[in-house]
Formats: sequence, structure tokens, C-alpha cells
Amino acid sequence: MIPPGCHDAEQAGRLVGKSKSWMYQQGAAGNIPRSKLGHHVFWTDEQIAEIIRGAAQEPQQRKAETRPATQKRTPQTPPRDTPRKRPAPPTANNKRIPVADRSVSRLYRQEG
Repeated sequence: MIPPGCHDAEQAGRLVGKSKSWMYQQGAAGNIPRSKLGHHVFWTDEQIAEIIRGAAQEPQQRKAETRPATQKRTPQTPPRDTPRKRPAPPTANNKRIPVADRSVSRLYRQEG
């Protein structure tokens, strides 16, 4: 049972702009203020205002541009003019075992 003038997790989350589960998780972790009566968890208007004040951030200063406005950025990797080609298959491996010849089917090969 929630006392009058207080909000449950769903109502408080709607006021703060967060989900019900976020309100429960952050309240249990002690990151935001909450009230608890037995197993009922609720938030007062003052606690909700404190959560919103705590979330306020100072505006960040943008870094000044160091290059002239007319200079364009260069891409990190230049585009390739030619497509990449696959390397040729090896003719033999490290143990000097010949690689199978795939150009002629073994059915038509003349065994001598």
C-alpha cells in the first residue's frame, strides 16, 4: 500500500523518463533516493525532484576548429582503384606433397 502523495515505480518512472525496472534497480543499488514501507517501494515528489536535479548536466564546450573551414577532411583509408585479387593457390605445401590438379576431372584422366 502506497501512502497518499507518493508514486509507485511505474508512475515515478514516467515522471523521470525511465522504465519501472530501472527505478527498482537504481533504487535498490542506492543510486537514487527511494522510500520503502514493508515490501512496498515508492517515491515522494521531493525524491523525484532530487533524481531529476541529480541527472542535470552542465553544457559542454565545443572544441574550436583548428583547420580552416575550406579545408576538407581526408578519409581514413583511401578507396581502392582496382579490385582485390585472390592469391594463386600454392603448387606444393611445406612437406613437398603435390597439390591436386583440379583442372582435369579424375574420371577423364589417363592413368598410365
